[in-house]
Amino acid sequence: MEVVSDLYDQLVHQIYDAALHPARWAGVVERITAACGGSSGMLFTPMAGPAEGGMAIVNNIPQATLEFWAARSIHDDPYVQAAHRRGLVREGVAINGSDLVSDTELIATRFYRELWAPIELRRLCYGVIFDGTDSFKLPTVISVFGRLRDQPFNSAHTELIERLLPHLSRALGVMFHLREAHLREAVSLAALDRLASGVVLLDGRAHVCFANTAARRQVQASDRWELRRDPLGREQLVLADRRDKLDVDFQRTVAAAIDPLSTAVPEHFSEAMILPDAHGRPGWVVHVAPLGADGADSAFGSAGGAGARAIVFLYDLAAASAVPPKLLSKLFGTTPAESRAALQLLQGGSIEVMAERLGVAANTLKSQLKSVYGKTRTHRQADLLKLLLSLATP
Repeated sequence: MEVVSDLYDQLVHQIYDAALHPARWAGVVERITAACGGSSGMLFTPMAGPAEGGMAIVNNIPQATLEFWAARSIHDDPYVQAAHRRGLVREGVAINGSDLVSDTELIATRFYRELWAPIELRRLCYGVIFDGTDSFKLPTVISVFGRLRDQPFNSAHTELIERLLPHLSRALGVMFHLREAHLREAVSLAALDRLASGVVLLDGRAHVCFANTAARRQVQASDRWELRRDPLGREQLVLADRRDKLDVDFQRTVAAAIDPLSTAVPEHFSEAMILPDAHGRPGWVVHVAPLGADGADSAFGSAGGAGARAIVFLYDLAAASAVPPKLLSKLFGTTPAESRAALQLLQGGSIEVMAERLGVAANTLKSQLKSVYGKTRTHRQADLLKLLLSLATP
């Protein structure tokens, strides 16, 4: 079975529309389930239920089963155990459950007898959207389930889920980042204007159709960003020095977000840009993500944001330098040396330069940073920098 182009395109558009209209996620889960030939599906945050800020969007799973599932420890799930053992709980990974747990192993578990057998589930195909390494995004998984009488999942099904994962990450990334203003309120320009992070909406030609107060403040205070007007008075978000290679990279990222189907392998939402300030220090973490045409127009159209096709999040790292090393040690158990190493990332430079500033060997600094990533559950520099910023934000 090959991924049908029209079906794939429809799924991608539906995913981006759901970013601004959460009620549409149920339809997304239903369509993905059907595309994989499954009988049930679930888009959920396995480590947090709705009461803890998580979500569970289901298709054809009884509420009683869902509640029983939530009450059980995630560590009772044989697939979770097997994936952890094999290091497969990583963003962008799609797995056929039969490659993790054999049928014989599954039916011998209490998990199967108490949860799956009563509703005739026997097969699983899933993908990891977020693995929890970014403090703004909860661990999130898309799972499709099949019954014994259904056709087994195959490589085409895992390929479809794998291809959809970057799009799911970008749409859900927008949704999770907007939670700062509460999701249901966030789909209005007034609510976006209350966000502490910079938010810019771009139309299909990369012109600015809205920039919140935080974004305009960041641009005005910086010699790196510019809201440049063309002869018709339309604004475009650019780097002040258009010769800067980073501006080329930024505009390429924007173009890919405006037309997400133009890119064969779209970026995961976690692949953020780190833009240095005038002194070469990390100055901003930048996320760019698509917005579904229908969703954006219905969410923002009546308030002047009609035509928005992409959203840009700007995280100004200036405040992060105020984080005291003791706070990191208190919250994450880092040693004083590891905390100083983490904060050194805000000063920029190579490993050798940072090590010299700290008065340690380069290999020592590498070891300290590796320990910091492990203790803070971050895998990328951008994630760690945003974590530091979140600790500095009142």
